[in-house]
Amino acid sequence: MVSQLLADVSWCEEQIEEVSGEIAARLREEHQTIERLDAIPGVNRRIAEVIVAEAGTDMSRFPTEGHFVAWSGFCPGNNQSGGAALGRGCAPGIGR
Repeated sequence: MVSQLLADVSWCEEQIEEVSGEIAARLREEHQTIERLDAIPGVNRRIAEVIVAEAGTDMSRFPTEGHFVAWSGFCPGNNQSGGAALGRGCAPGIGR
């Protein structure tokens, strides 16, 4: 049973290496952008790759930086009603 579990772990590690290689190949053109994002405190290489994969590098579809941040879900809400703060924080799954 332990040998089967070790074989499963080995197979998973092989799959991770294969997918990581595919990601690196597809993002090779975006090396400079990923390096710049990686320099931001709190953003590591994997997060930079996810940002480029999800948002791309053409920011012309976002009128302002604020629109991009709101689209990404990193912008906490700041809703008020009668002086009571109704902010819901960041989008679910952000910052975890």
